[in-house]
Amino acid sequence: GCPWHCGYCSQVYSEKLPKYFRDQTKWIVDNAKKENVVFVTHVGDIVQFFGKRPAEWKLANECMSMLDGVVPWGVAIGNHDYDVAMKPAGKTFAKHFGPQRFAKCDWYGGASPNGLNSYQFFTGGGVRMMALHLEVNVPDHAMTWAQDMIKKHPNLPTIITTHIHLNPKMKGRPTAAWQAKKMKGKLNSAQAVWEKLISPNPQVFLVLSGHYANPPEYYQVNANKAGKKVIESIADYQTRANGGDGWLRLIRFDPGKGEISFKTYSPSLKKFETDADSQFTLPYDIVRSRL
Repeated sequence: GCPWHCGYCSQVYSEKLPKYFRDQTKWIVDNAKKENVVFVTHVGDIVQFFGKRPAEWKLANECMSMLDGVVPWGVAIGNHDYDVAMKPAGKTFAKHFGPQRFAKCDWYGGASPNGLNSYQFFTGGGVRMMALHLEVNVPDHAMTWAQDMIKKHPNLPTIITTHIHLNPKMKGRPTAAWQAKKMKGKLNSAQAVWEKLISPNPQVFLVLSGHYANPPEYYQVNANKAGKKVIESIADYQTRANGGDGWLRLIRFDPGKGEISFKTYSPSLKKFETDADSQFTLPYDIVRSRL
């Protein structure tokens, strides 16, 4: 099997505790070969104070840039990453993490016209996969763009990372878009994203998210329209000590066994969290790519 690394939520680290952000990315760099890390995803809220504090963006860019040349990576825009709270303009995000940032990366597929949605490719266990990073509330234009990318790359097992998806408190997907009245626009709830994008496309087998941090972990497995299992997972440790104590998710694919193993680790604390929500193994179905 081959690990794939996920579970960043760095807003508090970017604000005031950079050590933990640096610890996370340094651990990936130092262990990429040994652990066979094939992809890194950030689930959003890379900064705390929107577009107001350039120092936060500078730090976030420095930390994420440690991954350059080491492993393919992507980042979803979180609600704290917009230029202004509750207003879905993301010029600051696009400036730092838009398509121009990755122009020379052969694993980078491209971005939507506003630069807030992107896709990447990576290979794990001999299987080529696609990762989609979608903006908050996946507006209609982003939904159409994502569907086009899936159609453009048929048979590629696909992972979707979007900042707001599962709500662990309600143990499921919200049926209303987050802060819809204030955010405005043609927005989609997590349930609508499931019905319109995830369930109808059997190549989507894993959905990752953050945002909700009380409790910080939850997952569920449901069948899509084709009867294939889709894993949906949330991990967000920002309410823990020190903005999350550096906790992140390690996901190991084993295509041979058809299993995914989730582990939760902190490079800062140098330990694993092993309760049932933090460490578990699930069967998964993928549509094989034609290599």
